[in-house]
Amino acid sequence: MQNAVSKLMTDDQPTDFKPAFYARTLMQALSLQQMDKLLANGYYRNGLDACASSVRFMGRSWVSAVMLRVRLTDFVWKKRLRKLLRNNGEVFSFKFQPFSPTAEKEAIWQQFKSGVHGWQTIPTLEAHLLRGQPASSFNTWELLVYDGAKLAAFSIFDRGEESICSLEAAYDTAYRKYSPGLYTMLLEIEFCLEEGLAFYYPGFYPKGVPMFSYKLRPGYLEFFRVETAEWLPFEQIANSDWILDEILEKQTVLIQAIQDAGFSASPGYNHCYYVPSEKPKLHGNSLHLLVSVEMDNGGYLLLFVSWNLLKKGYQVFEGRSISPPLKQYTTGNFKPHHFFGVQQANYFGIFKTPAEVVIFMQKINEWVISPA
Repeated sequence: MQNAVSKLMTDDQPTDFKPAFYARTLMQALSLQQMDKLLANGYYRNGLDACASSVRFMGRSWVSAVMLRVRLTDFVWKKRLRKLLRNNGEVFSFKFQPFSPTAEKEAIWQQFKSGVHGWQTIPTLEAHLLRGQPASSFNTWELLVYDGAKLAAFSIFDRGEESICSLEAAYDTAYRKYSPGLYTMLLEIEFCLEEGLAFYYPGFYPKGVPMFSYKLRPGYLEFFRVETAEWLPFEQIANSDWILDEILEKQTVLIQAIQDAGFSASPGYNHCYYVPSEKPKLHGNSLHLLVSVEMDNGGYLLLFVSWNLLKKGYQVFEGRSISPPLKQYTTGNFKPHHFFGVQQANYFGIFKTPAEVVIFMQKINEWVISPA
């Protein structure tokens, strides 16, 4: 694993973390300052990847998501949360320390992810967090909550110079009545306050997923608006910040226009590595409309159309894939195909309306695009 990872990494790994609706960069390690910058620009760490994504796949659904943080400079505890800390403090003890894997944590992790989150395939906690890298690579810490000598719950977080970001939490479900997920988050915030840190990042918040509503409870919340690259009070969040709705609306209109013109198109997605760039890149969007044609050599010729959220137009690319689309993942009528190994071949420009896209398709009849 170490050798495979090292081949993909370079000494000059990008660390500017330019705000983006979608980005994915492989990282070998992060300094405390780099961790703060990553978080401040709306990114999160997923294993060895520094990611930004305003659309997430959860369970069998696609959802819009925003990144959250708690500003701690003027933070005051709500009475109800202070009461929870006080009451649980009479039952549990806890400690903070650098992360290290143990069989006891692993057992709780496996049971929690299968029973509560419903994961079908569950990696080990260490593999999920670090993929073979040492915990010191990202200054990864843990909070351990004990009932006597028994581990009842734990959480994992990365620590920067002025902030921490919560990564995972799990608990023995026998302790569910104590709200251990919320409790570990409150203890992490308390840790930040004692250490004099400026921000606490509880991670992403997906629209319409009740399981994540606990992240809203501390108050003093801000969300990251990618379009303007700024943190704003959560109370100011607007419909336009939930970008999946806009993408699906634009895709639906375009699909109908393409079908009316005698062509066929279907949604598709990929999770490729991509560093934000001023140049239009196919991988700068994870959701597309596509037409695929099998070629004589067994490969696939693909025309990708994605909605540019900043320029408000349809970007058209030629892409090539060495593999056919995989199974579909469903959100209502949205059933995108999953593609691997997609490479950009050409960029054809941005088109403001579905009609302009259709006219372009009609002008390139020399392409092998199958009519519906």
